[in-house]
Amino acid sequence: MVEVRIVKESDNPLLKRREILFEVPHPEKPTPSIAEVRQMISAMKGAPLDSVYVVVLKSMAGRQSSRGEAHVYYSPEYAKIEPTHVKVANLPPEEKKKAKEEIKKKRMEMKAKAVGGKK
Repeated sequence: MVEVRIVKESDNPLLKRREILFEVPHPEKPTPSIAEVRQMISAMKGAPLDSVYVVVLKSMAGRQSSRGEAHVYYSPEYAKIEPTHVKVANLPPEEKKKAKEEIKKKRMEMKAKAVGGKK
């Protein structure tokens, strides 16, 4: 099991969230998934899972660790401002696949309407 180390934490009262910069060392292991890191941060901060979003997670070249940024909202209600692509990226793998298919389907329907309306 890997651990998350908080590098910097700041409060953003305007958006009603805590912004966390973190590092995840993972010696001799692959980079953990965004969903795994999200669960670890949720547990560390004692926040509900649906109010925690990992915005960035990047592996560092030449080092066996990754760095990232997470947003921990005061309540899940305030988390609605997160972009859809961030919400989808934070889903577990099986749910992420379904969400991506649904988004693709909606885009195809919108394209069909746009093309059909230009007669």
